[in-house]
Amino acid sequence: MDLLLKVYFADVVLPLALPKTFTYRIPQNMVDYVEEGIRVVVPFGKNKLYTGIVERIHDRAPAGYTAKYLDDVLEESALINAKQMKLWDWIASYYLSTKGEVMLAAMPSSMRLGSETKYIPNPAFEGDITGLSDKEQMLLQVLHDREVMTAPEVSEILDIKNIQRTMKRLLEVSAILIMEDLKEGFKPKVEKFIRLTEACADEEGLEAAFRSVQRAPKQEELLMAFVQLSERYGTEAKDVQKTVLQKRAEASSAQVNTLQKKGIFEIYEKEVGRLVYGEGGGACPIELSPIQETALADLKKSFEEKSVTLLHGVTSSGKTEIYISLIKEQLEKGKQVLYMLPEIALTTQMINRLKAHFGDLVAVYHSRFSQNERVELWNTIGDKNSTKAKVVLGARSALFLPFSDLGLVIVDEEHETSFKQFDPAPRYNGRDAAIVLASIHGAKTLLGSATPSFESYYNAKSGKYGYVQVTERFGGVELPKIEPVSLSGKDSKAGYFTKELLDAIRETLENNEQVILFQNRRGYAPILLCNTCGWSPECTRCDVTLTYHKAQDRFVCHYCGNRYTAPPSCAACGSHGLRLAGFGTERIEEELPIYFPEATVARLDLDSTRSKNAYSRILTDFQNGSIDILIGTQMITKGLDFDRVNLVGILNADLLLRFPDFRAGERAYQLMTQVAGRAGRKEKQGRVIIQSQDPNQWLIQQVKHGNYEGVLNQEIKERREFAYPPFTRLIKLTLQHREAEMVDYCSAELKNELLTILPEQSILGPEYPIVARVKNRYNKNLLLKLHRNQNPADFKEKMKSLTGPFFAKKEFKSVRLIINVDPY
Repeated sequence: MDLLLKVYFADVVLPLALPKTFTYRIPQNMVDYVEEGIRVVVPFGKNKLYTGIVERIHDRAPAGYTAKYLDDVLEESALINAKQMKLWDWIASYYLSTKGEVMLAAMPSSMRLGSETKYIPNPAFEGDITGLSDKEQMLLQVLHDREVMTAPEVSEILDIKNIQRTMKRLLEVSAILIMEDLKEGFKPKVEKFIRLTEACADEEGLEAAFRSVQRAPKQEELLMAFVQLSERYGTEAKDVQKTVLQKRAEASSAQVNTLQKKGIFEIYEKEVGRLVYGEGGGACPIELSPIQETALADLKKSFEEKSVTLLHGVTSSGKTEIYISLIKEQLEKGKQVLYMLPEIALTTQMINRLKAHFGDLVAVYHSRFSQNERVELWNTIGDKNSTKAKVVLGARSALFLPFSDLGLVIVDEEHETSFKQFDPAPRYNGRDAAIVLASIHGAKTLLGSATPSFESYYNAKSGKYGYVQVTERFGGVELPKIEPVSLSGKDSKAGYFTKELLDAIRETLENNEQVILFQNRRGYAPILLCNTCGWSPECTRCDVTLTYHKAQDRFVCHYCGNRYTAPPSCAACGSHGLRLAGFGTERIEEELPIYFPEATVARLDLDSTRSKNAYSRILTDFQNGSIDILIGTQMITKGLDFDRVNLVGILNADLLLRFPDFRAGERAYQLMTQVAGRAGRKEKQGRVIIQSQDPNQWLIQQVKHGNYEGVLNQEIKERREFAYPPFTRLIKLTLQHREAEMVDYCSAELKNELLTILPEQSILGPEYPIVARVKNRYNKNLLLKLHRNQNPADFKEKMKSLTGPFFAKKEFKSVRLIINVDPY
């Protein structure tokens, strides 16, 4: 009978950078349970087990190998829906990555169970253990006692760091066996709760319970606290968490256990969520100004014709209120909304504003969440019956959540480079992927920015996107007054501040207002110099000078993270005359109290916000006035809104202008305009001071006058002339190897191959970047330009067909190729 049964196969995506999916045979007892998008356990390689996602089910056996059987099915229904799988396919295809790499980026790691090697004693072993070393005998004894152990567990118990050799010896003599098992992934969070036992549940039983503890005041107090917390009404009472009860009654765990022993309390465990949702919502009315009402009406009209619309509104024009109005409409239709922000820091302020309107319909998702928190939110969004998390606020990783019915995707601060994933693959742009995601759902995409990316603006002006502009600040608030000042004539005793900036800070603080200072360089000092010969210490693994971090008293490489102690003397000439040159956020934080001893100063950069809640703590303190002066890097330029900030200082605008990149002018304008937009709210015009060696520099003057279109027109003219986006598409190929000679040879040969599918003027390089060696690997780049009339999909297929065999050659197998489509 079995011979007549139809045989089915499943193509499975594995969480590995493999160029294709692998086909597995579905056992007959699993045929009814396997569906596309479901998680399955499959064998791969010699002894490994992996969790994969079923991409396709069919009846064709694979060519070239015998299909192994699926090992297990992990759910009753699909974890990845069809719309998610379409997005995975597009990202893998467009960004020239593998589906396994997309899976790694998309799914919380605790959903991707991997194989874990465990060791067990071989019951059939009859060898002579006297031939084993003392260490081997001890290890074998531990295994017999524990029955099954992982290598780290054995290492910890025996206090032996490297036990692989010992394990190998025991495997060779067949004293132990290897067993592959799946690592545990997501674990639901459980808490202990308390309820009254059945004997004490009614009024009579409860009275008897109180009588039994009346001679023990602490126990009586504990029971009374329970009754109060349970909000008991008749025989109905809500659950009381054990830790909450102990805190209310100021009781110990032993005192709670005493009431359990007396038969009054019953202690039990219950699954609780890790996620914190807002309460209420809807209490805050949405009041739009006439300008906002007009913009909202224009957006709705634009969405009738265009699926993507760019909202170009000056800083503090009230774009958020417009977003909230659009979100409300989608929720009334029963739709989901994805609200994307480039930085985790921005979610701190925005989440409070959204929860005030939508309560527990709002959820947050970003990389600072634990893996288990991510899984819980994933499951909530994937549950079509859930009444929570209809509005998801998150960074680019929120794209991959299991939305079933998106109505609107908002990409705020759409110009930000933070939307681009750099490492590892897939190197996708969150903004562009969001547009594709919305298209898959038949939803609308709203791109918002005060300084739109030139590509988005060009697409809007050429008619590809809709376009709505808001040219005035909300409430008639004036745009800040921008004052470029010269660094060259400042008092050398004034550190890194011009007289104009110091005077402005003093005046602002005297008016009980706040100050933001922008310095796009973290650390204390970017360089240590020898006064005699000019030598500066470099990282041993990277071709870059080290930055001094005073808090750690270490020199740090910002490329690989290596840390070094200060050299006692110059390595080149032996001189002890070493000095710290330049300044970062840490040095500014140290020097400001010299001029303003009464002011409270804080710093917002990568170093000060490494912990999960550091962002929100610093921003909350600044919001409530506990901080007078906030110093920061790019983090403070992105959409933050503070009522009392009246002065912004850009400490060194020249740092933003000196990058050998075709987007340098665009980025410098965006950064300066965005940080300037933090100044001035409500009734008073803000003030911005830009320090520069050349305050009359053309771009700085455009920032002063708010001339976005002037900058754009100049940039567009140059990009058209030299064939850069938006007139071409770029693909950057980076070759990496430990030997510079190999990188040189391989990149030259690769260019020769590429010349068979592209004209020479469309290939730039190969050339070394500014920092040629990173983590002991030399990097060399080739930049490919595809004109808009070229079919990018056809070219990418040709390139894949070319690079695959090329890097399969024996001489180039050790060279790593990194492909970056639409590089930033």
